[in-house]
Amino acid sequence: MFQYAKKITLSIKEESVELRKLYESTTTELRRDRLKMLYYIKSGKYIYRNAIAKKLGRRPTTIGNWIKDYETGGLSNLLEIHSGGNNTVHISDRAKAYISKTLSNSDTTITSYIELQAHIAEDLSEMINYGALYAHCRRKHKSKLKVSRKSHYKKDLKAEMVFKKPRKHF
Repeated sequence: MFQYAKKITLSIKEESVELRKLYESTTTELRRDRLKMLYYIKSGKYIYRNAIAKKLGRRPTTIGNWIKDYETGGLSNLLEIHSGGNNTVHISDRAKAYISKTLSNSDTTITSYIELQAHIAEDLSEMINYGALYAHCRRKHKSKLKVSRKSHYKKDLKAEMVFKKPRKHF
């Protein structure tokens, strides 16, 4: 089906000069694109979502969402970025200390994050989300717990011994 271009009907309170100054002082690319969008609409340079989206390298729905953000809460709401973050805040300090002690111990028998999660649940009576535990261990401790894989069931042990036999050098 043919989709009609969405014409933007948005009244912007800020002056073009003010938007330009904000743009120059902003460091993040996402905020800069949002300010560019407002500037383009205010100056009348672009009046369709598709044109602004093409100019900024975004999708028209993204431009529409930014317009809704501006309409509902103004400039402050538009410039507020809600992106994912560090979910390790769900781990208590007690659990962080336990994880640090366990991962730094060279005699530990823990080989996977699931096993570490089970130990924390058993010893500290705390249930930690696997994703949060994994992210915390990778970011803070640079750990890479891995489980060894099973060998193939059709593997021929005699052929392996022949293959691994040391060669005689002349």
